[in-house]
Amino acid sequence: MEKYAALILAAGKGTRMNEGTASPIPKVMFFLNDKPIIRHSVDLIKDAGIEKVVLVVGYRKELVEEYFGDEVIYAPQEQQLGTGHAVACAKKFLQGQAESVIIFYGDNPLYKPETIRKLVDIYEKEGPTVAMLSAFSDDPSGYGRVFRDKSGDVKAIIEHKDCNQKQLENHEWNPGFYIFNSEWLWDNIEKLENDNSQHEFYLTDMIEKACEQGKRIIAIPVSEESEALGINNPSQLSEAELIIKERSKRGSNERGKQFPESPRA
Repeated sequence: MEKYAALILAAGKGTRMNEGTASPIPKVMFFLNDKPIIRHSVDLIKDAGIEKVVLVVGYRKELVEEYFGDEVIYAPQEQQLGTGHAVACAKKFLQGQAESVIIFYGDNPLYKPETIRKLVDIYEKEGPTVAMLSAFSDDPSGYGRVFRDKSGDVKAIIEHKDCNQKQLENHEWNPGFYIFNSEWLWDNIEKLENDNSQHEFYLTDMIEKACEQGKRIIAIPVSEESEALGINNPSQLSEAELIIKERSKRGSNERGKQFPESPRA
């Protein structure tokens, strides 16, 4: 059994990305700099030391499968019934295969491998049922807020639309990157209910379920807000391109500082 496996949710069409497009493709197959968005997501998880990767695929899944070949495992989601349903579709491919499962969205390709490794290290040290990343923004409109108890553990995630005015003043939010204890995840994922306006099964409800069961949930913030950027439209794709270029430039500068020029005679 593997220690970790990664489950990347990549089944959506991406309606806003495909507006005005003659031949719609899955959102994760749009190119970000020199490669598809989903390639960045797979690369970052492997750079963090996780080798077993499962992609949940749906809309025009053949394009994703043709691109990756047998590099990853594919879990088909024939109907897009929510993020919780997407995870449930991967159960037969991962149950009993790994002790813990890292789950995130394929259109969030900007996490840093070192941030993932830090979360893994804290998860192993603290031993919670769930570990997750969080982010802080001046205006986190639209995102679920992360609420903590007095000890600093996560006690709830409340979606923006369900927050009262006081709760909206909380600027810590949930970008959707988790590590789950595998046994607990697979024992509970099919207990999710779809009693919401969209009639979908939400992965975030697993946090509520863990809290109800008295399980421990911990969270650490990303090193910078840009890590948590999701790509949902062309404008965000352009923003992500700039972030990657800036990181590359910063990395080059930092490497240069490590090898200063020799003093002249």
